[in-house]
Amino acid sequence: MHFRFLFLAFMVLGTFACARKTTTAEQSGYSAAGQTGLDQHLNREEKNAAGTENILIGPSDRVAYESEPYSKWFHPAYQRYTPNAKIMEELQPMLENVSIRAYTGSWCMDSQRDLPRFYKVIDQAHFPHARFSVVNLREDKTSPNGEEKSANITAVPTFILYRDGKEVGRIVESAYPTIEMNMLTILKGEASK
Repeated sequence: MHFRFLFLAFMVLGTFACARKTTTAEQSGYSAAGQTGLDQHLNREEKNAAGTENILIGPSDRVAYESEPYSKWFHPAYQRYTPNAKIMEELQPMLENVSIRAYTGSWCMDSQRDLPRFYKVIDQAHFPHARFSVVNLREDKTSPNGEEKSANITAVPTFILYRDGKEVGRIVESAYPTIEMNMLTILKGEASK
């Protein structure tokens, strides 16, 4: 009898010990399925210009921001931001056939503020992450492959919206009044042409 009790106690404790905590990303509806982080061209780091800390460089995905040290600024900014529900309702259907490329700097305070907010907006819009790409730049606004040159990037963050491969507008450095409102304004303007 005593053995049965111990066995049962271990089973119950084992169940709680193995319980998986739901992450902020999972709560938002984000799924990292298919994003293993094993691509050698994704989520690369190098030392900043001062040589004091690592920064992300080149193409990055959500996996990078969900990891230390970037999660220290990503998670709080993501959780604090609440997109306007009325604007989101209007924005969501306008995102069809849209792709987005962001140029950011993991070292940049504006990027640390707006990139998590941008992810919150696209998560709530159920926007496919496969149509959203991020390129992290150095402090001098360069990347290893020079992707920023053809896009004429002069400031970070820059979010470029494309419809059917053609640029329809961009949000540069600061979204005013909000990211979702800027996106809606861009897409409405493009739709009225």
